[in-house]
Amino acid sequence: MQRSHRPIFVLAVGALVAVMASPALAAGPGDLDTSFGGDGIRTVDYSGFSDYFYGVALHGKAPTGCGYSDGVAMITAFTRGGHLDDSFSGDGMWRMDILGHGYSYLEACRYLPDGRLVGVGAAQINGAGDDSMIVVVRKPNGMPDKNFSGDGLAVISFPGLPNVYAYDLAVQPDGKIVVVGETYDGSTTPAAGWFAVARVKPNGALDKTFSGDGRAKFDYHDGDEGVWKVLVQDDGKILLAGWVRNKADAEWNTGVARLKPNGAPDDTFGGDGRIEYNFLKGQDDYALGLDVRSDGRIVLGVYGYEDVGGTFKARIAQLRPGGGLDDTFGGGDGLLTGFEPDLLLEDLTLVGGKILVGGRDSVGPTPKILRLGSAGAPDSTFGTGGSADLSSITGYMYDFAIDPMGRIVSAGSSSNDGLVFRVLG
Repeated sequence: MQRSHRPIFVLAVGALVAVMASPALAAGPGDLDTSFGGDGIRTVDYSGFSDYFYGVALHGKAPTGCGYSDGVAMITAFTRGGHLDDSFSGDGMWRMDILGHGYSYLEACRYLPDGRLVGVGAAQINGAGDDSMIVVVRKPNGMPDKNFSGDGLAVISFPGLPNVYAYDLAVQPDGKIVVVGETYDGSTTPAAGWFAVARVKPNGALDKTFSGDGRAKFDYHDGDEGVWKVLVQDDGKILLAGWVRNKADAEWNTGVARLKPNGAPDDTFGGDGRIEYNFLKGQDDYALGLDVRSDGRIVLGVYGYEDVGGTFKARIAQLRPGGGLDDTFGGGDGLLTGFEPDLLLEDLTLVGGKILVGGRDSVGPTPKILRLGSAGAPDSTFGTGGSADLSSITGYMYDFAIDPMGRIVSAGSSSNDGLVFRVLG
């Protein structure tokens, strides 16, 4: 289910229209931050290419977007005020056909404590169209970090599998990088996918203390499966959330798994380290957001889509540390509902116990950011009824991050241009 495999109702990128932003006064939480680019919004066009920011990283208060530009990977660095940061790659803009076979992208990125940027995604490795995970590390000035894998690039394949894609990463306190995504084989019926996890050392080499060779893969059934989000818990266990094609090959369900620090399944989670949830009976659902509360309860942002009527049905699920649904949350079943038909959910994070949800509405497309209290009620101190006013933007958002001042920095696309906007928190 890599970007081109993801169901077409998720990414109708050809329908994007231009940002139509008019300056507004930033009055408080939920308003666009006009100290960023004058109106809170910046778009980037790489000379007419189709540009999408799939991930956003923060270097202090300054954001960097990473993603895809006309078939190849790109990174764009901004100053805290929203200007292109010309200390990065000369003009703030970097675009490259990684491995030189005509296809690559970055799906997620993070800054390391020393100011280096790490991004993960995939690149085509040969003329046959096979793809491998990539891990890119750039210095603060945008140049490749040659202390990482010799050239700032690690390419990760899984033996015997034609395609491996990375969608998220987490950086451990010891500097090791956990990379997650899927292995995918479209030649089988049904198409086969597995949860794929790799861990690399700070020098870019696979960490052989993880699952024997630095790579772990596992599946639930025979169909397409993979990981959208990863989080390393305080105890070092690795929490994964994504999608599972159900046994009948009829719908996608939400898959959550937890590994021990050495890559073995954590049997305290679901008995064998993995649980399949069906949050939208008879329709598609899968996790695009993941966070953990201080007491170990797990919060999921769940994308949902109902074929009948084409209705988006987002869910927020709360799990107990062992994986069971938390019946103290939502309607007594661990599920918070009531977002349909307006929210196509793309991300979720916790901020001081409150739940921040991002995505887009079902019509606009207009980005949506909601802030809820810890029990799920709209936070009336944020925007209007808990919803940010983003009506001046037309486009998609895929990722967000919280800067040191509590502001929400979101990344996405608009009119085939990379889109970054900042909202007061």
